[in-house]
This record gives sequence, structure tokens and C-alpha cells, in this order.
Amino acid sequence: MEDPYRMYLVAQRGAFGELEVGCVLAGGAAVAAVRRFGADPEREAAVRAWRRRPGKVALRARGGQWDEVLTTEDFAYAGGLDGASVLALPPIRRSERSELLAKKLQAFASELEPLAEERGVTAIADEVTYVVNPSIAMSTGKTMAQVAHAATMASYTGRVEAWIEAGCPARAVTTTPKEFRELCRSDRLVAKVEDAGLTEVPPGTITVLALPPTTP
Repeated sequence: MEDPYRMYLVAQRGAFGELEVGCVLAGGAAVAAVRRFGADPEREAAVRAWRRRPGKVALRARGGQWDEVLTTEDFAYAGGLDGASVLALPPIRRSERSELLAKKLQAFASELEPLAEERGVTAIADEVTYVVNPSIAMSTGKTMAQVAHAATMASYTGRVEAWIEAGCPARAVTTTPKEFRELCRSDRLVAKVEDAGLTEVPPGTITVLALPPTTP
């Protein structure tokens, strides 16, 4: 039976109400985890194996569960742990999940304020711009995980080191289907996420694009 590596993203229930906030935090946490655990001799092999098929799963923790995650799991994070934040745990095989991850936490499916539609999407100073495909339906957790894919893909390019050092500031928007298709052909992108089709969308679907910050 297949036993893939997964990176688990965990957010506290009710800590934020906008999908954009969740996406930006998930992206920052995932990059922090790749950098931290990829440099850890005890985790490096798992990170390397996970990068060949970088599955991510977004989970939601209630108050007591959140405290348990903070005290029992190793993690990197973005945001403030006493407020809006997302944790990114080091990649592990599904069979190696703790009971907390496997049985207590729920998939992140909270209804959040949707992303704003922006026409004429352009890159801006200092921030990566994530553009989510408007033609597909994804749960909040799936969207956050897909943006986290885009963030980690961007981090591998060597083009956004200053952005990483700044803590991965970003924004997340959607746009018109026509503009999204046009952006897919842009040579400005630092990430174009093509989904494997394991959940919610068909294989090969382009879910998220990432534009790098503008440079002076």
C-alpha cells in the first residue's frame, strides 16, 4: 500500500476569517518548514523525498487541540501563535502521523471570506502575488494547500531570496478565467501549480500561479 510523505498545515479554528490571510500564512509557513527541516540532518532525507511529490494537507484545530499541537508537534510557522497563524509540520509518511493528526484534527473546511477578483493582475513591490484559478471549485483547505505549493515552488527558484528573508509577504487574489489563462503563459511566473488530481480537481489542473515581487 502506498505510504506517501505529507506536510501537514494546521490552523486554529476561528483565528482568521479571510481566505487570503489563510493562503498567505500557509505559504509562509510551508517555505519556513522547507528551509528549517531541509537543513536539519534528521529531517533532510524526508524533505528530499517529499519534494519529489510534495503533498500538503490543511487541518483545523480547536482550542484545546491547538494547544496540544503546539506542545507535542515540531513545526515552523507564519503569523503569531496567539492569533492568526498557520503551522507547517515537517514532512512525514502518512503511517507515521501522530494520533492527534490522524484522528483528532479535522480537514480545514471553514467558510472564509473569499478572495477578491482583480482584473489586470500585476506584480507589486515586496510581495509575491498568488493568483487562484477562478474556473475551479476548491475547499478552503485545498486552496491554502495549493498556495503553499506555489510558495515552496517559488522558493526553489533562487529568484525570491529577499522575499524569503522578509518572511514571505504576499497577497492572494483571483481574476477572470480569460486573464488566468493568459497569465499561465507568462514568463514572469515563479510558480505554476499543476495538481496531481488526488482530491477535488482533475489531474493536470492549474490551480495557482505566483508572480514575484517587482524589483526597483
